[in-house]
Amino acid sequence: MFKKYLRRLCQLIFIFIFFYLLIRNEYLIKNVIPVNLFFRLDALLAIFTTISTCHFTYYFFPSLVLLFLLILFGNFFCWWICPFGGLIDILNMVFLRKKWKFLRKRPIFLKKLNIFLFILIIFTAILVNFVKIPNFFCFFDPFVIITRAFVFKNWYLFVFLFILLLSILWNRLWCLNICPLGFLYSLIGVKLRNFLIKKRRRKIEKEGVS
Repeated sequence: MFKKYLRRLCQLIFIFIFFYLLIRNEYLIKNVIPVNLFFRLDALLAIFTTISTCHFTYYFFPSLVLLFLLILFGNFFCWWICPFGGLIDILNMVFLRKKWKFLRKRPIFLKKLNIFLFILIIFTAILVNFVKIPNFFCFFDPFVIITRAFVFKNWYLFVFLFILLLSILWNRLWCLNICPLGFLYSLIGVKLRNFLIKKRRRKIEKEGVS
């Protein structure tokens, strides 16, 4: 129970930081913390930019540090830090989501959509070097969506609200089944981490037997 409330507190803190930086950036106020902090932590943006420009910039060094931490500690980012996921969890708590008897299963066609979108974004990044095509990255990155929703207040705001609605009806549907950034962090912080742990255990067991 303590861990649950601690996680909620962390989510609220990072939600506040995200909107604080967003407001200060909009009014061009200087910050100690970089206003683009969350974009620097966006490993999907780092991969897309590096592939599409054939150049890696130090701007994305924090995302490399984050990926290393995900391997060490698991996918804590999506559940403790991500302001998008935090807003979804807070709204689920406000609307007493756990007390609902909403029995419909998650739509089957959405269950693996995050994998498809991740591949599409990588494929798009490669093609950008050769032909002019739409930048699909901007349509599915959570930080792009939430930033444009509150800064430009255009159709991204409706997309953002629609995602929140879906994630209330089906708990964290966006995070677990659609978000390509969440898929990447789960791939690194869960799949790769578990693989490395099992590999290390087998090595230790083998050395113990010999």
